[in-house]
Amino acid sequence: MTSNDLQIETMRLYRALTAQHSDWGGKLVLLTGPACAQSGAAPAVSIAGGTSLALDSDAAAMKAAQRSGHLDFVVNSLDEALRALKNEVRQKRPLSVGLIADVNATLAEIDERGIVPDLRLTPEACAHIASGNEELFFSATDAAALRELDAVLIAILPADDRPRRRWLQYAPQFLREARTGGRWFWLSTAELAALTQQGITPLPRP
Repeated sequence: MTSNDLQIETMRLYRALTAQHSDWGGKLVLLTGPACAQSGAAPAVSIAGGTSLALDSDAAAMKAAQRSGHLDFVVNSLDEALRALKNEVRQKRPLSVGLIADVNATLAEIDERGIVPDLRLTPEACAHIASGNEELFFSATDAAALRELDAVLIAILPADDRPRRRWLQYAPQFLREARTGGRWFWLSTAELAALTQQGITPLPRP
């Protein structure tokens, strides 16, 4: 998967999350299934302000997700994971934790402890999130140009449009693939026309 593919996948997941709640601060999302930590779901939750716990028995995949920045921590026990998440949930701060463990056994333990996540996501569920015609890609030659582009995009948004402002502000922080190359974003027809008047146009859709 290319960096642009991962950015748009993460954006779609983020949009689906913020369609349910504009701010996921204080909420916990449980990610399960093979390669769940590499699907873009954990960064999407963090950008939305929430915490996520990814469960996978594949240690190599989890450690790769941590190296790529998709997970903040990787641990080996549920107790460690819950200790890391508890305070961040209470403080309504984003955090993504990966737990290397048998998924079914851990889910049973989570149920036994009475832990109820606000949402559970699997790679299959993520794959079925629909695209939208208003999805646009704006290229940028380097990181500085991308920051300038983000500033222009923020300037055309309504002041109370928290979801789109959060995406522009936090996507580069929680998703390394969103720091160079360009920005996936979603705009109304009127907003796109305003950008076009400034000489900024998206690349044609493939």
